[in-house]
Amino acid sequence: MQLIFLVSSFYATACSCDPPSITEKYVQSDFVANVTIVKIYPNEKNKELYRADIKINKLYKGDQLKSIYVAGNNGGIGSSCSIFIPAKTKLIAYARKNADGKYTIGMCSGLLYIDYSGSYRKKTRKNARQMKNQRRELTILELFKKKNIQYTSKIQFREKAVLHKKLAQFKGLSLKKSYAFFELTFTEHLAVKDVKLIAGFDDPIDNQLIDILKEGSWSSFSNGVKDKVPENSTLLFGIYYYEAENEYASFLSRFYH
Repeated sequence: MQLIFLVSSFYATACSCDPPSITEKYVQSDFVANVTIVKIYPNEKNKELYRADIKINKLYKGDQLKSIYVAGNNGGIGSSCSIFIPAKTKLIAYARKNADGKYTIGMCSGLLYIDYSGSYRKKTRKNARQMKNQRRELTILELFKKKNIQYTSKIQFREKAVLHKKLAQFKGLSLKKSYAFFELTFTEHLAVKDVKLIAGFDDPIDNQLIDILKEGSWSSFSNGVKDKVPENSTLLFGIYYYEAENEYASFLSRFYH
């Protein structure tokens, strides 16, 4: 697995991706599962794409698939965004169905590798944080499965940089849970019609957060159309709690780190 991280680190300098939040990559994907790569095939002719047979260890969303496709290089063409995932790799695959009906993953899919080498498990501060983040992501996926969140939406929503100011009032707060998820429902012109609590902090601030989200301001992009969505479009949205660390106080953030 060390090769994957070396390759990924190299390409990350040349292939720019905005890291998706877990809600973004989950809802925008057509297939989400804990899989093991069983067998890989050479690149399709003149394409930066190769097939990978998979074993599904746990399905979170989508159909039972036997194969997915990797936007990468296995003996074929490759660009700076090309990745290589060898057989026996275990990962969370966030795959989208392309125009040819193929479920694909790539550099910018937000993949989570969960079968690390022994060297990765050395008790360093950085590795401990990575393992903590991995456990959190797996726990969140279990929550989405339990709540039966199965819909897919390709709409790209963006909050207009106001929420972080309103979340500042919760700085220094002590909470037992590290995240809360909400489902926002919009009018076609992006007014928030309703906010539903999916899973909260089990704290009175849940209601405060709902009120804040109802007053939010949003933009959108979908199929070349800006700031207009089908009536009753929904958004799965997370707010995350980060504990105090050294001289920094605890805080809430819309950003998934």
